[in-house]
Amino acid sequence: MRRVVTSACIKLEDTPLLVPVVDRYGCNGRLAIELCEVEPEEGDDGLWCDPTVNLPQYGLPGDDWAFVPEDGLPYARALEAQGLAEVGRALPYGRFGQLAWAVRFDLGLDMREG
Repeated sequence: MRRVVTSACIKLEDTPLLVPVVDRYGCNGRLAIELCEVEPEEGDDGLWCDPTVNLPQYGLPGDDWAFVPEDGLPYARALEAQGLAEVGRALPYGRFGQLAWAVRFDLGLDMREG
């Protein structure tokens, strides 16, 4: 089931107004977050980006946690500033020294089916 967090929006420089969409990775059921435009152009599905990455080789503290790579960190920090996320520790992944942060997302928000 795909759910849209309706009480949270993100607006960063050079981005449209975004809303987090809560989903799960099909392969292992881990939390996945997508960011969709609040007002997408006609004919566009509105998907702006997927700020989470699935790293099954690492454990997570709970079902409300996901991994966010460095390019998705500004979005997680924007939610953290609203009290809707908690950025945890960074872990290395990949062969080129990339980092991904464990982030707890508030799933108790006002949500609706998307």
